Amino acid sequence: MTVVHSKLSHVTKDSSELPVGSDPFEITTQNGFLPYQLPLQKLPPAFDALSNILDDMPIEKIDGEPGLLATFKLGPLIDAGTLPDLTDAIDNLRVEGSGDVDMAAVTAAFRDYSFVASAYLLEPCWESYSTDSRNGYKLGRQILPKCIAGPLVKCAEM
Repeated sequence: MTVVHSKLSHVTKDSSELPVGSDPFEITTQNGFLPYQLPLQKLPPAFDALSNILDDMPIEKIDGEPGLLATFKLGPLIDAGTLPDLTDAIDNLRVEGSGDVDMAAVTAAFRDYSFVASAYLLEPCWESYSTDSRNGYKLGRQILPKCIAGPLVKCAEM
């Protein structure tokens, strides 16, 4: 039992006792496998280009206007270099004061890049289907650009 407990040192702690920046999916008796805190909604300003794309990406944006996926402009926007390669910025997702990796921020970055990756790769399928569903889905994009793949890999490694 001691071995298990040492590997799950936070299992019996109240989630408010966990160190800032802990893995949001730390297993606790209070929350089980669920996150112990609400997910980070917005990344730091260094990631504004990513956040802006996410805000503009839906088929229908919050304001009711068509988004990038409605107009099939996500891929061209990414391919034009609108999203910089922020792989190195992932290293700066640190807890202020301690310098420890902020796992809540890393998890949020992984989530955001996962959404952009899926949308980027599958946009041609959606375009084919939505313009003429009789043709079904065509193939998606075969290559994920470095500006998306790099941060995803960095987050996964962390």
